[in-house]
Amino acid sequence: MAGKFLRVNCNDCPSEHILFSRASTAISCPICGSTLALPTGGKADLVGCSIVEELN
Repeated sequence: MAGKFLRVNCNDCPSEHILFSRASTAISCPICGSTLALPTGGKADLVGCSIVEELN
């Protein structure tokens, strides 16, 4: 299954970011530094954000 880009909201600040659903590195919010996603070897584990929209 191919990955998708996701528009997400950070849970710790009001910023919005675009992430790849199968990220291979940990992703942090550039505004507050909170961890948004962790790699799992497949689909990334979204830990500090909520999905707003799936982009094509």
